[in-house]
Amino acid sequence: MNKLLIICGPTATGKTELGVHLAKKFDGEIVSADSRQVYRGMDIVTGKDISRNEKFNPPAGGQNSKLNIKNKKFSVGYRLKEGIPVWLVDIVEPDYIFSAGEYSILAHKVIKDIWSRKKLPIVVGGTGFYIKATIDPIETVLIPSDKELREKLEVLDKKSLQQKLKTLNLQKWDSMNESDRQNPRRLIRAIEIAMKIKNGKLKMENDKEKFKMDKLLMIGLRASYKLLYQRIDRRVEERVEGALAEVKELLEQGYFENLPSFTSTGFSHLKDFLGDKISLPEAVQKWKYQEHGFARRQMTWFKKDKRIAWFYITEPNYTYKIEDTVGRWYT
Repeated sequence: MNKLLIICGPTATGKTELGVHLAKKFDGEIVSADSRQVYRGMDIVTGKDISRNEKFNPPAGGQNSKLNIKNKKFSVGYRLKEGIPVWLVDIVEPDYIFSAGEYSILAHKVIKDIWSRKKLPIVVGGTGFYIKATIDPIETVLIPSDKELREKLEVLDKKSLQQKLKTLNLQKWDSMNESDRQNPRRLIRAIEIAMKIKNGKLKMENDKEKFKMDKLLMIGLRASYKLLYQRIDRRVEERVEGALAEVKELLEQGYFENLPSFTSTGFSHLKDFLGDKISLPEAVQKWKYQEHGFARRQMTWFKKDKRIAWFYITEPNYTYKIEDTVGRWYT
């Protein structure tokens, strides 16, 4: 029976630590669901919680051949945390525009590989859209990005993008909120989907390899916002020095600040400090506030899913209560 365990919730609630604990207990492997951690060279600022000394396994292209992954820009393998494989981190370079649809396709392949080895796949992360795309996939989410089309669209101004979307799919335009209508990335993705639908190109890569999940358990970790902010602030302070070096190195390598990967919390403020635009204390405080807002948005998303069994991390022995819940479900 193909069983899938999800551990979700806002940042700084200890999801990875819980995932490692449960993986040891139930012979599992972790599949990361974090849109910030798919990028290589961004360990500290994205909070991968994996030692930089832990190498990417296996080397030379990862598991691409074994998992039948054809995109040469993807490198799919795992890094170890306390001996437990953590999959779907370090997939692409920072200048690659990685979509939820692409994540879903890779996640399905990795999960099926874990099942084939009679182990429990444990999806761990705070990117709700990635998790939804994996367990509740819909056609439009699974449409992969089209680099050639995007390059053509990226040279257009916002007004031209808006008009193009209205022409292709007025219903989609009418359904978008004002923020998305003003966001070029959202407009380009909507146009991309509309054009694929218009051209009848909805056949997905994983149509041939149906993903069949028999049993699902979703565990959510939460805390009061007061405690959550305290934990976030502590994590930010612990990461500042290493994150600064990381951001500086990425900029020196020629990566530009307008890349989607640089929208991760912390990047823009640390870059402003390195450019002498703001002081370090100001950059750190802005980073903290940005993480606070990110955590609130994560909770708003996850609270909509009634399948999630929530546990407060302040509850005595909550780890063992979760372990008991998983044990009864898994056996």
